[in-house]
Amino acid sequence: MKNYTDRELADFMLEMRRHGGRTRWRQLKANAWRWLLFVTLVLILAGAGLFAQARGFSGFVLGLAVGIFSRDGVWLRLQRLAWPFYAKIVDWGKVERIANGEALA
Repeated sequence: MKNYTDRELADFMLEMRRHGGRTRWRQLKANAWRWLLFVTLVLILAGAGLFAQARGFSGFVLGLAVGIFSRDGVWLRLQRLAWPFYAKIVDWGKVERIANGEALA
């Protein structure tokens, strides 16, 4: 997992604020190769299971992938619901100073 700097996180928070707490396609496009790799791996494993006539294994792999996507979808929905609260309690002045590279006193 990448270790984000405070400045990168502040930029991300400011972008989220501009768009009302919704994730923009820019973040999804930046990691498109990871999505492609994941889907490819799932399809290869499921196909190998079907080829080997191991339908249980294929079902397990596909069920795992569906579970991962549903878990992430629920998390994103909950973040969207909590965003108005986050927007109220965050000190946006500090976030903007961090995004501009200024040191906090």
